[in-house]
Amino acid sequence: MAAETSTSAEANIKRWPKHAVWLGLVINLVGFVSYYLYFVQFPDLRDFPIVNLPLVLAGVLLTGVGCPMMFKQGSSVWGKGLASLALLMALVVTGFFNFYIFALSYQLPEASGFPQAKTVAPDFTLTDQNGEQVTLSDYRGKKVVVVFYRGNW
Repeated sequence: MAAETSTSAEANIKRWPKHAVWLGLVINLVGFVSYYLYFVQFPDLRDFPIVNLPLVLAGVLLTGVGCPMMFKQGSSVWGKGLASLALLMALVVTGFFNFYIFALSYQLPEASGFPQAKTVAPDFTLTDQNGEQVTLSDYRGKKVVVVFYRGNW
């Protein structure tokens, strides 16, 4: 009975790195893909991915811990190769995700052809909430705040 328990525990220890590699890769990919499919809709989570960044980093860490352990245990050549490929894929995904979030997304082009701050606005006429026409030039020399609402209530 004790020998059976010992071999079962040894088998679980041998399987652990393999599970860590693949679970880490899945967590890494879920963090990466869910950012673009879901979390990018929310400005606070899009600007700093507080949900996705820990997932991506935890996935690459788990894959990085499991891969060397597969080499230490003397896994097959296929197992070592696939674990190395999984680690490389997790590193590439993490690198691209971090590059996009912290470098590429801040390199947006300058807005051109739009009025700059503190310049005279072009004259226009709009209908106010009472249905009356209001022209911007009627308020020349006064401070004016113009607010545009979506109108989809």
